[in-house]
Amino acid sequence: MRSHALALITCLMLAGCSGGGASAPSAAPATTASPAPSPATSAPMPGTTAIPTEPIHLTDEMTRPGTRLRFGEKAIVPVRDYYPQQKTYVEGVLGIVVQRIRTTPGSKVQGNFDEDSRAILKRHTAYHARIIVTNESGNPFSPGTPRFTGEFGEWGPAVTVSGEMRLPGCREGYPPDFDEFDRKGAEWKTCLLAVSSRSRPMTQVRYEGPPYGKEIQFEQDPSPDFNKHYDLGAITWS
Repeated sequence: MRSHALALITCLMLAGCSGGGASAPSAAPATTASPAPSPATSAPMPGTTAIPTEPIHLTDEMTRPGTRLRFGEKAIVPVRDYYPQQKTYVEGVLGIVVQRIRTTPGSKVQGNFDEDSRAILKRHTAYHARIIVTNESGNPFSPGTPRFTGEFGEWGPAVTVSGEMRLPGCREGYPPDFDEFDRKGAEWKTCLLAVSSRSRPMTQVRYEGPPYGKEIQFEQDPSPDFNKHYDLGAITWS
């Protein structure tokens, strides 16, 4: 399921990748979410061990697939996470607000970069959008690693930066644990960060967690593959 799979997704937002360096222009997608830690095995887990028999369903109160929102507007989305160590499924409802995209000189991006990479950053621009995630269902669960992607047009960002990127004013971090996100209205603030040129700016932010996008699933996941019901259309902020 989503939390399990996202442990293999590289650097969009939530506390980093390793290494350093920046490459030449590439059609690679914008930053993607980095791994969320599994909750401590010693702590009791909410949720159920029953394998889901139905895909995630949208209620009338939830945001419809393909919806285009303005920056600052809230999306309401369902989530279902599988934690393989505990063999536990946890479901909840998130509220997501993406604030407007801001720009900062690439030279202000912090990280363990070599001189060549730092020179490339100085010639480019950092694009970042703050994101507020809230617990809308009120049950204790972790928001996992929501799947956000910055959109740069057909060719993607002008450069792909490897390594952990940090930027003052764009706080990235791991999602909160269950006991920190266990009530309606509980809030987690994070940030989406990417580097490109002024001629290829980040203009949109997309959310593609199931059922809006496909779920990422592995052979060891016991739950059935619901992707024939998913990939219904991303939510987009612009």
